[in-house]
Amino acid sequence: MAVQPSDYYLITSQRGEYPDRWSWEINRKSSPLGIKMTGDGFQSEMAAEFAGKRALADFLSDLSKEEKRK
Repeated sequence: MAVQPSDYYLITSQRGEYPDRWSWEINRKSSPLGIKMTGDGFQSEMAAEFAGKRALADFLSDLSKEEKRK
């Protein structure tokens, strides 16, 4: 099964803790991933989005490498 990068997406959300903290989560459109891929504790939405985009790019790169080994 070929990796479809457009099948994966990133969301950011704000936690209600004080001080407010932001988090990111990677999801898949076609079916649940089976694991949670998250990061939290960011002081701004921009910081959470930046870290999440980097994590998503790394994940897709590793997934693509894994698929090529098969």
